[in-house]
Amino acid sequence: MAAVQKRDYYEVLELDRDADADAIKRAFHALARDWHPDVSNSPDAEARFRELAEAYAVLSKRERRLLYDRYGYRGRGNQGFDEALWEARPPVVRGENVQIDIELKSFEAVEGARRIVDYKAALRCKACMGRGSVGLPDPECEFCGGTGRKRQTLALYFSDLLQIEDCPECVAEKCRQCLGEGIVQSERRIRLLVPPGVQDGAQLRVGAEGNDRGAGSIPGDLLVRVKVLPAPRDPRIVRYTALVLLLVAVATLVLYVR
Repeated sequence: MAAVQKRDYYEVLELDRDADADAIKRAFHALARDWHPDVSNSPDAEARFRELAEAYAVLSKRERRLLYDRYGYRGRGNQGFDEALWEARPPVVRGENVQIDIELKSFEAVEGARRIVDYKAALRCKACMGRGSVGLPDPECEFCGGTGRKRQTLALYFSDLLQIEDCPECVAEKCRQCLGEGIVQSERRIRLLVPPGVQDGAQLRVGAEGNDRGAGSIPGDLLVRVKVLPAPRDPRIVRYTALVLLLVAVATLVLYVR
């Protein structure tokens, strides 16, 4: 099968070829926030976000990255990744979104604000890299494609249900850290930039900061619902107004007596 012309995945994520796993994750999260279709006004946002997700799905997996580094370029220059190597790869799974609420004072809603936001989300288990098993799965396993996780879509009456479980062929022992789930519930903290002019009830979206689904997946988004608090009445204005009215009344009374 002829190679499909694609951009270099390292170029897509703006990384050097020796970037480690943490650098790849940070680069994806930063670019995904900028190019998420719900955030960016660029007409190319959807295609760019899809390209980022594809690059991250490959480079974030050790086995896929090794395969890409070895076979991803043919002939002179960047000839793209050979799709024939990926015919058996499982589909990319996206994690669920996480929704939280924040309160803003009226002047913060008008002028914009920066907030430190704490919340809980499912993160990929670092002990097993989201595989849910001890040791590396077989990269040539025909059941899981080397991810250690078997995906099966069940057709229901109203929708399709994606079922994910340990691969029965190449996973022998479950990870003790995540109990075979591939994810762990963790405390998250991010810096949130609230744009000026936000309205009460508005929803802000932070790309790729939601729940993870384990190996071979990309995180969902963080949805932040805004509540704008009513502006308090300034007591200084009330006292000042009352004082002026009192002085005027007394002065008029004195003039009348004379």
